[in-house]
Amino acid sequence: MHDSKLVLLDEPTSNLDSLNEGVILKSIYEERKNKTIIFVSHRESTLSHCDRVIHMESNRVS
Repeated sequence: MHDSKLVLLDEPTSNLDSLNEGVILKSIYEERKNKTIIFVSHRESTLSHCDRVIHMESNRVS
């Protein structure tokens, strides 16, 4: 990952099997220090690794 303070990942694990999804998420987890990482995802398995989840539905945030 780039050495920046903010990383925005849009569907970083889409079209991956569960093994490769785990590899990617582990790599992101290991590189998270001193970063804010924002995931945009529909996959619950990806969102389960997040500290905070914000849901959007019908243009509403919850």
